[in-house]
Amino acid sequence: MKDAIESLLAKFDIQMTLDQLDYLHFLYENLHLEELSDKEQHYFIDYFFKSEPLRNMAAFALELADIIHEIRENIPAIEKAERLANGNEQGLYYERKWAELRRQKLKQQTMKSGNIFYVPFHDYKQEPGPMIICLEQTTGMAAYSELCKSMILPLFMNAHRESRDLYIVPYDQQIHVHYRFENGHLNLADFKSFIEYKAKGEAAILPVLQFVKALLQENQLGSDAEVIIFTEGTPIDGQYLVGKQAKTMLEEMKRKYHAEFSVIAMHEHNFNKQQFWFANKAFFADDAIQ
Repeated sequence: MKDAIESLLAKFDIQMTLDQLDYLHFLYENLHLEELSDKEQHYFIDYFFKSEPLRNMAAFALELADIIHEIRENIPAIEKAERLANGNEQGLYYERKWAELRRQKLKQQTMKSGNIFYVPFHDYKQEPGPMIICLEQTTGMAAYSELCKSMILPLFMNAHRESRDLYIVPYDQQIHVHYRFENGHLNLADFKSFIEYKAKGEAAILPVLQFVKALLQENQLGSDAEVIIFTEGTPIDGQYLVGKQAKTMLEEMKRKYHAEFSVIAMHEHNFNKQQFWFANKAFFADDAIQ
């Protein structure tokens, strides 16, 4: 891969330091940039060369590779009693969990006519659902924007490998824009917009959760959906998460779409466990910041 990248740099007459080459190699590996046309790769490399935020994000992501892997594969559960011994055990646990849910669904939908059973195997073999990232972009999160975006970069690789749509939904008190990367494939215009997106003000959590539900409903996504919420931990409407209406909505998302929620909060002391009762697991970025 490095030889291919260096050949491109020579072709485009662009000089980079060894560190920058390492960062670019990381992006090529995680974003599958080799799938782009030469023209698109030239555009991306030129953008990388000119964009200090993107270079910083790549450097941060490379430095935090082990922590980012933990975020993706072994996010600690909110309750210590729920934590499992290691990432492999946790992966097996969720694999068994979802397999059992699919078996139950298969049994419920199997129909009998005489001595013939009609079994909807296509539902049992259904592909994983989308990965939806809700990224708080507010005044309070401004200092952590590059950190959060650097953590998101490797998720493109996971989505691509698992053929899952990757949605990124920046939010403050409302949703101004969202990005969809089909099967984890890069769209340069949306990716650039995501990297440069900034917002200010405070965050409200209910509008983005309602938006996620609408995404799932609109696409009729009945398979396992993974929702990852990046937050400072103190949304202005957090108290409503424990209300009946919000609980009903979130429980429906878990039941109907098998949605599993993860929260990545910037500081553990800001995190309200009662308000984020619906989260299956949480990670506190203090570990990465320190």
